[in-house]
Amino acid sequence: MKTKIIHVLCEGQTEEGFVKEVLRPYLQKHGVTSVKAILITTNKKKNARGGMLTYKHAEMDLSLLRLTKQDNNYERNIFTTMFDFYALPDDFPGYADASTIYDPHVRVKALEKSLAEAINENRFIPYVQLHEFEALLFCGIHHLPKLYPGCEKRCEQLTKDLIKAGNPELIDNGPTTAPSKRIIRAIEGEKKTHYNYNKPATGKTVTKEIGIDELRAQCPHFNEWIERLIDS
Repeated sequence: MKTKIIHVLCEGQTEEGFVKEVLRPYLQKHGVTSVKAILITTNKKKNARGGMLTYKHAEMDLSLLRLTKQDNNYERNIFTTMFDFYALPDDFPGYADASTIYDPHVRVKALEKSLAEAINENRFIPYVQLHEFEALLFCGIHHLPKLYPGCEKRCEQLTKDLIKAGNPELIDNGPTTAPSKRIIRAIEGEKKTHYNYNKPATGKTVTKEIGIDELRAQCPHFNEWIERLIDS
């Protein structure tokens, strides 16, 4: 039987930490041999990585992966992405058409379909996170005060936000209301007089506490991605 290797092109360090410390061990328990996180390249000459100001950054990295990771008699390679829908660059495949779709789940699937068509690789599984990585933290808001003691009261608003939205993936992508913006206010306070929010450390620590199974239970689009990775 061939070994199965999944390569995840990550938008930033938060996603990279999640893939390495949370997603990798989970998928390995489900028959995946290896899971590798790759930070998106933003400036090849300076070896700068992380962030996606333009789709071209992702396109170049995905093309390189396809060329250098060829299947053979012993291994099979799968490629995927972990990009935020929030602040997605407007040159992303299908962006203009998708922006006219009201339902966020339908919209993000349209973007993924356009990305898959642009990459044109049967080993590629596109994934765009609704609405950004921090939505996953809303699956376990009670874990935040463990890292930031004293923010319990302010985190009550996050619980209200989640109840109003219905599930974490439906919390919107406004410049002041996106999941990360709400969490930063809860942790740092309106006047930023409390903690400094550590995005990468909080992301991997809290999602590890929550566990992939609970993330899947609360986030339908995320669950679909995990199912495809396992079944691929």
